[in-house]
Amino acid sequence: MTNFNTVESAIDPANRISFLLDWELTQKCNLDCSYCATGTYGGHDNTTKHPSKIDCLKTLDFMFEYVDLYMNYKTKGTKYVMLNVYGGESLHHPDIVEILSEVRKKYESYADRWHLTVTTTTNAILANKKLQKIIPYIDEFIVSYHPENTEKQHQQFKDNILTISQSGKRVRCSVLMHEDSIAFNKSLDMIEWCKNNNIKFTPKQLDGTEGTDKDERNYNKSQVIWFDKLWKGKSYGVESTKLSTTGNYNLTDVGRACCGGRQFCLDKDYKTRHAYIDNKFPDWYCSVNWFFLYVKQVNGEIFVNKDCKMNFSSEVGPIGNLSDTRSLLNTLSSQLAENSLPVIQCKKYSCMCGMCAPKSSTIEEYNEIIKKYQKNYGEYK
Repeated sequence: MTNFNTVESAIDPANRISFLLDWELTQKCNLDCSYCATGTYGGHDNTTKHPSKIDCLKTLDFMFEYVDLYMNYKTKGTKYVMLNVYGGESLHHPDIVEILSEVRKKYESYADRWHLTVTTTTNAILANKKLQKIIPYIDEFIVSYHPENTEKQHQQFKDNILTISQSGKRVRCSVLMHEDSIAFNKSLDMIEWCKNNNIKFTPKQLDGTEGTDKDERNYNKSQVIWFDKLWKGKSYGVESTKLSTTGNYNLTDVGRACCGGRQFCLDKDYKTRHAYIDNKFPDWYCSVNWFFLYVKQVNGEIFVNKDCKMNFSSEVGPIGNLSDTRSLLNTLSSQLAENSLPVIQCKKYSCMCGMCAPKSSTIEEYNEIIKKYQKNYGEYK
């Protein structure tokens, strides 16, 4: 259990907390990594088809209208939106260039109300010629390094990162730290390569998939020590992490760092910043819906967040479907106007994506910390 009662992201102008529109454009992928679950709710499913361009453009309209409702109630300085186009592998969608070219056009009518950053999370294994066509439409690339790639793919990955960097676009490498010793060392080599080429990077522990044979990700003692040193170095005013006192090498069951590289402040102590914290928040009150939306294009399901998938009934499940977005938008509009939008209360075993959303163990403390993010705030009960 946690030994703190509130979690917030530390203030960082270079990595501000935004409203993340996670758009799973397709589930097809050109890789098949052992740690990536397959199937409808896995990381990829090559039995599916790429969604049509027409349906994808309709989804863009919905996502912008949805986030615009929230932006009307955001405080000054928090009206930032990030559209993350991913998959599967979104850059292998046959219409990806045309889809991306429509993003800015559809954003024009909202440009005076909130700021948009377009990102893609990609494995960067694609032809350089196609990448060159995509680069103009992306503000920031998050490239995922997979140590199971072939040597040819490793080189293509590096070449494409350098192409992105040399184009002047922001690029950050999410280095997946596989627990296999050979793969782990490959990831360490990738970190050194990033350092030598001035590429920003974020090491990422592999999370277990609850209820599957991939539930545990058991790192060895030296790997845990490496993680411990890493997160201590990225914290401020923190003498130790929970890793230094645990005998459990299944880090999924110990804690987590933010996948976006943010630091955390606990119990409103804004001077002390933690890079790694316990990530179990049973029955906590969470503002995840004020910072996330996740759309599965392949089957139309709409969730608050891609990992927790909590809905407004404090259950795990979708909040709507692309087949009927109007009723979802109308309900949300009314609830926001009447200050009757339910607070999500977590029922998950552990928190992954969504940790950076402000949250508290009590509704009273939730009411206190959320004021800085919501305009015309009224207390929840």
